[in-house]
Amino acid sequence: MRLLGIIEKPNGKQLLVQDKERFFIKEDTEKNFSNYSFLKNRDKNIGNPMKKGEGVFNFRYGPVNSGVGEAGIFNICTYGERIISANIDPSYKKRGIEEMIKGSNVKKALRLSEDICSNFAFSHSTAFLRAIENAGKLHTDTTTKRIRIMALELERIYNHLFVMARLSKGASQNVLTSHLEGLFEEALRTNRRFSGSRFLKNLNGLSIDVSRLINMDETASRIKNIKDKFTELYRHSLKSWNFIDRIYNTATLSKDKALDIGITGPSLRATGADEDLRKYEKLYKNFTPRTEKNGDALSRMQVRAAEIIDSCEIIEEQIEKIKQEKQQDNKIDLSSISGDGIGACESPSGLVVYFIELSERIIKNVYISTPSLFGFKAFCDSLEGHIFTDFSFALDSFGINFADCSR
Repeated sequence: MRLLGIIEKPNGKQLLVQDKERFFIKEDTEKNFSNYSFLKNRDKNIGNPMKKGEGVFNFRYGPVNSGVGEAGIFNICTYGERIISANIDPSYKKRGIEEMIKGSNVKKALRLSEDICSNFAFSHSTAFLRAIENAGKLHTDTTTKRIRIMALELERIYNHLFVMARLSKGASQNVLTSHLEGLFEEALRTNRRFSGSRFLKNLNGLSIDVSRLINMDETASRIKNIKDKFTELYRHSLKSWNFIDRIYNTATLSKDKALDIGITGPSLRATGADEDLRKYEKLYKNFTPRTEKNGDALSRMQVRAAEIIDSCEIIEEQIEKIKQEKQQDNKIDLSSISGDGIGACESPSGLVVYFIELSERIIKNVYISTPSLFGFKAFCDSLEGHIFTDFSFALDSFGINFADCSR
């Protein structure tokens, strides 16, 4: 079992827990999860205590800097070049969106969920809607499910390309970086042609009308082009020993440590764990998670590279299935929907999970568990013992965002 969150209630605390494909609420009767204290203080400090000693000082990096695109503070404990401890203050990116969702109706809350982190906008909206559907015991038609799968894989492709471009740029691989950034832009343009939004916003809903997607054949053609170009590009990139040596054994995370932290997604699969929520979803035919074993920045990149190709093939398959199916007329009445529900989604960087309490279409309570929260803890742990020039490779390889973490 994995602890994903601690939910504050007027009469005490409850635990948000995962067991394979099952997500449930558990009474906080015993603190037997190794990441309990970390999750209890998730909005204050992430990471490890600062260390003291002769010549040791805190190198405070942030909240605004040229190396990280978001506001946040890295407190790095060092005596010169070697990093001996690190923690993060995520509060500078706090916008209170989780609190704004409380008291909102379903439609407004859906759009707020997309604003938490644009990179994972569709993952957040899908987890939110699945929580609503589970709370109201609502039926989702197959075509809507397939469109969601397509959008989730489109989101995965451009996020993974972005991570790889960042790693390449950090290693001064200028030609490789240029090609990866070109594919990243092509992926965003494909999103725009597919959904009307480069970041796949305003597409998701309890029912998605397939007639809105007028560029299905063009999407398939664009995706095939991305797959072919990336496959050739990645094959050449593995021959660059300067690049590979730079990320090999950098920011290594063991499988046991990853599980203790509660990290999910490619960063967990890079340690050898074959955990991926998609393997439990019926519409993902014969899905097998991609894994590596070394748990370092290179392994995380290799998992993402393999997933880019898989995602392209999944999208092509779903397009063919949608063409063959007739969409059901699925009118959903939200006028009196009430109940509690949990929704989860395998985002590009790990699990996004929503717990929602709903009464008469109004969100009374919400708890959002995001992959970047766990990713920042893993980043801090894996950074210890490395030098400052390893910082960007460690951070970029986890594919994490302050916006996703701080909500």
